[in-house]
Amino acid sequence: MQSCESSGDSADDPLSRGLRRRGQPRVVVIGAGLAGLAAARALLEQGFTDVTVLEASSHIGGRVQSVRLGDTTFELGATWIHGSHGNPIYQLAEANGLLEETTDGERSVGRISLYSKNGVACYLTNRGCRIPKDVVEEFSDLYNEVYNMTQEFFRHGKPVNAESQNSVGVFTREKVRNRIRDDPDDTEATKRLKLAMIQQYLKVESCESSSHSIDEVSLSAFGEWTEIPGAHHIIPSGFMRVVELLAEGIPPHVIQLGKPVRCIHWDQASAHPRGPEIEPRGNPNIPKPRRILRSAWGSNPYFRGSYSYTQVGSSGADVEKLAKPLPYTESSKTAHRSSTEQQPGHLLPSKCPEQSLDPSRGSIKPMQVLFSGEATHRKYYSTTHGALLSGQREAARLIEMYRDLFQQGP
Repeated sequence: MQSCESSGDSADDPLSRGLRRRGQPRVVVIGAGLAGLAAARALLEQGFTDVTVLEASSHIGGRVQSVRLGDTTFELGATWIHGSHGNPIYQLAEANGLLEETTDGERSVGRISLYSKNGVACYLTNRGCRIPKDVVEEFSDLYNEVYNMTQEFFRHGKPVNAESQNSVGVFTREKVRNRIRDDPDDTEATKRLKLAMIQQYLKVESCESSSHSIDEVSLSAFGEWTEIPGAHHIIPSGFMRVVELLAEGIPPHVIQLGKPVRCIHWDQASAHPRGPEIEPRGNPNIPKPRRILRSAWGSNPYFRGSYSYTQVGSSGADVEKLAKPLPYTESSKTAHRSSTEQQPGHLLPSKCPEQSLDPSRGSIKPMQVLFSGEATHRKYYSTTHGALLSGQREAARLIEMYRDLFQQGP
């Protein structure tokens, strides 16, 4: 998102008076994903009229891509609404009747299980033999117990030992293996089955973390991601409906498709926008697929990945750095307010670091380039509500900045 002075209407507060008197600031939003659309919509609702959204691709939505095949909708991008209590995505979907067809079988009240039947995980060996239910449940209990341990390092400030390499995968694998091997009640055959299940559970975990391997996910930061209470939901008609609802509040001329931004030039005075591997297993009578539809976010030049996670060697502080506007200087005017203060359903009127005192000119130095997207939200990264809230957060920075600038007068 970019802001620069340019071209002049809106209740009688410093912002609206300034917009009328001093002309409209020009704002360019780069990307028409959930964050970009949320930012543009929030600015328009506050009286900004010179807002342009530049989208590189031929469609809006970013990493939301719903595909209709026959009577079924497939999601190649965002799929889940994670939690309902105060979640702005859930509120938008619920208010517009998008969840009315959702059945109990399409909901999850806890962590998502990708392999389940009647609420119980179902596993087969590579020869197609079903693993006994009691063995699966025993292993699931053990795995979940160790999973809860991975959350304690961040939440309780526990030190990470060198053996774990600060990796969720390394720590989990070692803990689970040791517990299985030390269990005096299991036969050797049962232990082999449980040991073989570890990798499958870690694959599911890496899917939920959107990492190539769960070994890449930071153990010391793993508990920082915050889950919104309530059930997880899907949208039977397609997640793209949420995108369309956001875009309804934006005039068509504001969004320009097929406009990739190659470079942004800015300074302290002004800114100018210048596949999966498939291995046949189990029942040989299952026919081969006639067609494969798959996503390609990793190779897409405008995305280079699906969604973010905190890698080994990084932390939530790095997420905060991604969200810092340019130019960035700690303001002497107000105390710093972190993006983690933003709660679902609230537009955060952040006052720092969006503007700062320029000692050389003795005046407010306005922001020029701002950053949003799920990867910039410390608590809700990797989620659609994190993306939407981050767009609203950056819009709030601009709104507050121009309100303060206009209060100072010419």
